[in-house]
Amino acid sequence: MSLKRIRKKRSLPAIPLPPQVAWLDSVSMDVTPIVSRPRTSYRKVDYLLTVKCQARETLGATTWHLVRSFDEFRFFRKRLVTQLKRGHFCQAECPWLYTFLKSYFPKSQLVGGSLSRVVARRRKTLTRSLATIRSFLLNRSNHVCPLVMQGVALELLEFVVGEPSEPGHNRHGEVPDWLRQLLQRWQDGDVELLEDSTSSDDTTQSDESGVEKDNCGLCEHPLVGHFGKERAVEDRWSQLAAAEPFSTLSCGHHFHDECLIEKLNEALQCPTCGYQESW
Repeated sequence: MSLKRIRKKRSLPAIPLPPQVAWLDSVSMDVTPIVSRPRTSYRKVDYLLTVKCQARETLGATTWHLVRSFDEFRFFRKRLVTQLKRGHFCQAECPWLYTFLKSYFPKSQLVGGSLSRVVARRRKTLTRSLATIRSFLLNRSNHVCPLVMQGVALELLEFVVGEPSEPGHNRHGEVPDWLRQLLQRWQDGDVELLEDSTSSDDTTQSDESGVEKDNCGLCEHPLVGHFGKERAVEDRWSQLAAAEPFSTLSCGHHFHDECLIEKLNEALQCPTCGYQESW
C-alpha cells in the first residue's frame, strides 16, 4: 500500500504595510465638540480631535488631543482634494474618495436645526470622514496610487500629529516619538514608496470592505458613485461632475437632494423615520 504524500500549504507571510500607512493600523480617531460660552452672546464651537495610538511592543496606549476649528477641518478636506489631482490615471479608487470628500464632508452652512443639532451632526460626520479616510488608506488596492501614498497619507499624518509651531493650548498629551520621527523623515523626503506596494498583483485586487458606502434612503442607490476598474479613466472621472449631491437630515439619514426635495414638499419630516425637521 502506497502512502500518499500530503502537501501542506505554506501560509505566505503577510506583506507589511508601507510606512506611509502602517502607522494607521494602530491609530483610532474621534471628534468631540467643545462649546465655549464667553461673556458675549456668541458661542464659539471648536472640535477636540482625540487620537489613540496603540504601542507597538507593549499593551499600553498613548492618547493625545488636538483642538481644531471647523474651518481647519474644511481646509484639511480642501488639501486632500487638491492632493488627489482630479483626472489623474491610476487603478485605485481615487474617484470614489474624491466624490466622498466633495459630497459627504460637512458643509460650511447647514440648513435647519438648532446649534446643538448642527454641532452634533458635524461631530458625527467629521468622525466618520476620518474613519473612512483611514480605511481607504489601509486598503491595499489603493496603495498603487502615488498621490494617495505620498499626498493624502501625509496630509492625514500632519493633521493628527500637529505642527511644532502650533500653540501649546491646542495640543494636550504627548505624541509617540516614533510617529513624530516618521513625520519629520517624511517631510525631509526620507520616506519613499515601497516598490512592492505598487508592483504586487495581490495588492491590486479590489477590497471594498474597508470603506463603507451608504445608499440613499429613497432610491436606494449609492450616495457617492462607485466606478469599477474596468471603466476607462476618462469615464471614471468625468462622471464625478454628474454625481448627485446629497443631504444629511438632523436624524442622521442621508438622501440625494433630488429625491429629498419632493418628499419635503409634502411634509417637513424625514421620509425614513418621520423625524420633524425645523427649517
